[in-house]
Amino acid sequence: MDLARRHGLSTQAVRNYEAAGIIPPAHRSRTGYRDYTATHAAGLAAYLALVPAFGYSTSRRIMHAVTGGQLDEALTQTDCPPARR
Repeated sequence: MDLARRHGLSTQAVRNYEAAGIIPPAHRSRTGYRDYTATHAAGLAAYLALVPAFGYSTSRRIMHAVTGGQLDEALTQTDCPPARR
C-alpha cells in the first residue's frame, strides 16, 4: 500500500506491474503478503519516468530487459528510432 501511495497508484496497479514483469517479483511472507523493497520502488519510479518519454510498449520492454539483467538490451531500447516505439 505504501509503494502504491508514494507513486500515486492503486495497490492493484502495483500488483499488475509485478505480474507483468515490469518490477521484479516480491518476496512473500509465510502468510502471503508481498514484501516490496527499495528495489521495487526504484523500478516503479523508473518505469513511470520512462512512459512519457518512450510510451508504454517500449518502457515495458526496457523494464523487462532491466529486471532480466540484460542491460545492453535495455540501452538498445532507449536508442530506438520513434517508428519502433
